[in-house]
Amino acid sequence: MGAEVLISSEMKARIIDKVVRVLHLNHSHPEKRRMLESKERLNFACPYCGDSTDSARKKRGNLYWKNLQFHCYNCSAHESLDTFLKDHNLNFEGEDRIDVINFIKENRKNFSLGENLEFHLFEKANKLSLSFDEVALGFNVYPINSLTYRAYPYLKSRLLHHKTEKFGYDPRRKELYVFNLTSSNKIIGFQVRALDNNGGPKYKTWNIERIYDRLKKPLNVNEEELDSLNKISMIFGILTTDLSRQFTVFEGPIDSFFMSNTIGLTGVKKQILDFDDIPTVRYFFDNDIEGKSKMIQKLKRGNTVFMWDKFLKDFRIPSKKVKDLNDLVKYEYKHRTGCLNALDKYFTNNHLDIIFI
Repeated sequence: MGAEVLISSEMKARIIDKVVRVLHLNHSHPEKRRMLESKERLNFACPYCGDSTDSARKKRGNLYWKNLQFHCYNCSAHESLDTFLKDHNLNFEGEDRIDVINFIKENRKNFSLGENLEFHLFEKANKLSLSFDEVALGFNVYPINSLTYRAYPYLKSRLLHHKTEKFGYDPRRKELYVFNLTSSNKIIGFQVRALDNNGGPKYKTWNIERIYDRLKKPLNVNEEELDSLNKISMIFGILTTDLSRQFTVFEGPIDSFFMSNTIGLTGVKKQILDFDDIPTVRYFFDNDIEGKSKMIQKLKRGNTVFMWDKFLKDFRIPSKKVKDLNDLVKYEYKHRTGCLNALDKYFTNNHLDIIFI
């Protein structure tokens, strides 16, 4: 991350005044016109998409002081402050505008998530997402329902049978598709799991480039963007997770389906992006040597991680019975210990808690 950048209190006041006017122009609900200010950002209902249709209190638009970049975690709109204000016919003029543009240029690098990956690519990934029907044409994949042989019983055994929209099934190859979905349930990538022990690889991953290639569709992006878009397409939940709120990173997509505002990787060794510098991140890797070792590394860096040992001992759960959150959910389904309600209490960023990992 770049060095901390300061913006004058006078300029902040002028920017806040502009944003308030944007909100009054675009929202009629009083709560959606209300803005929250913190040291790092302004938080408000997105004027591009209107933000949540369920709750006026949800505010997923953010203007970051360190670079004057706006990002919405609902629709993935991403613009500089200058463009944001111009889009709403309220841009600065004269020296104020020159100051804003120069500030944005000097601090553009401060809004990236991992090397060469910027938030404006989230919007592009959304635009490149594919419908289920488009994917089905090239992959012989079908929706799953209660009559789907093999796939539905497998999902039921893992207590995922109420989330069939996240999956597809190829009956010929006996393969389960785990989709990386946008907020509109379109597909940007997927992981394929073999349900038959045929000696082949258990998991195969398909990024956006491979999918487009299979479908023989042109992918009109440059090489640098393509590399970043491929990374995005392999981070499950990245386009539906609000990174401005507390979010949890799991080793795999399956575990991430059991908790809200989560991200699923494709294995702890394949951490495509580094979320460590985002203050709202916490890690919930597997209860095995590899997962715990990785969480110990994170804890030493000051990140928040899950204390498996303390949790399992407190609830008297045999460690061998539970490898990940999915196992824990299944265990709780049988034994009713109440442990799932206590998960939040077992996250720590205190390095002295390393013995409890």
